[in-house]
Amino acid sequence: MRSLFRIIDVNINRLTEGLRVTEEVVRFEICDKQLLTTIRKIHNRLTRKLKDYRFSVIPFRRSETDLGRSDKFDKLRRQNLTDVLFANLKRSQEAARVLEEVTKINDQKFSAFFKRTRFSLYDLEKKLVLKIYGRE
Repeated sequence: MRSLFRIIDVNINRLTEGLRVTEEVVRFEICDKQLLTTIRKIHNRLTRKLKDYRFSVIPFRRSETDLGRSDKFDKLRRQNLTDVLFANLKRSQEAARVLEEVTKINDQKFSAFFKRTRFSLYDLEKKLVLKIYGRE
């Protein structure tokens, strides 16, 4: 179970961090109030749902010895804020998928919640693509 809780902890962080970066780019670069509201609703829903759960997995965190901590796993260069936006949105989608799968082991309600979150992020991605690139 220790590994399961570590996976959950890491991916909760990944999901919420990716959403925060997405929110900032939409707020300051895209400047779309409706999209910003959508992101904030997703983020607030996550924050409320994970409030207590998050604290139950933090004691299993081992960030000082995490094999994924090395900088060699990071992409060090992005071309522009659009790259930053979509990289972080994709990061959040992938984290939601991991959480959806691993919480099937211990909490099916959370699994369904993460599935809904993932699909909300897919819908958001489509809206962002249409806003930025203007095509279906």
